[in-house]
Amino acid sequence: MIVVADASPIIFLGKVRKLDLIHALLGKDVRIPKAVCRELIVRGMDPVEKETIETFLTGCTIEVVRTPRQFVSAMSVADNAALTLAIRSKADFLLCDERVTRTMAEIEGVRPLGTLGVLLRAFRKKLISSKDARRLVELLVSKHNLRIGVEVYQAVMKAL
Repeated sequence: MIVVADASPIIFLGKVRKLDLIHALLGKDVRIPKAVCRELIVRGMDPVEKETIETFLTGCTIEVVRTPRQFVSAMSVADNAALTLAIRSKADFLLCDERVTRTMAEIEGVRPLGTLGVLLRAFRKKLISSKDARRLVELLVSKHNLRIGVEVYQAVMKAL
């Protein structure tokens, strides 16, 4: 299975120390554009979080995306690079949270999977309990500023 990752799911799962779920659920072929890597490690970030992300990145393939497509102006350079790489790689999933990127991925025939989708899949595969999954969702929303709509929040909590 080929997975291309944008920054936000890596950042959010790193904050709650659950990056291992990506490889456990989706396999080892995780590709990350260099432009996305630049968003992952920033000056002044929590040292433990930095180490968690750096460790995760050692198990991924970092790729330079030459001439990424510009899908819509609302998407960042990193978002465009991630979607371009997903299309070119014929990826099974694009890990991303941003609504615009998810919509464009669907239009381009790539299945988006966000942070909450990873937690839901982990729960369904019995990698984490309902209680732990709910706690992680609460933590991501309340402490780490994962922005989701009320409907999405309610649907996720109901599924857990």
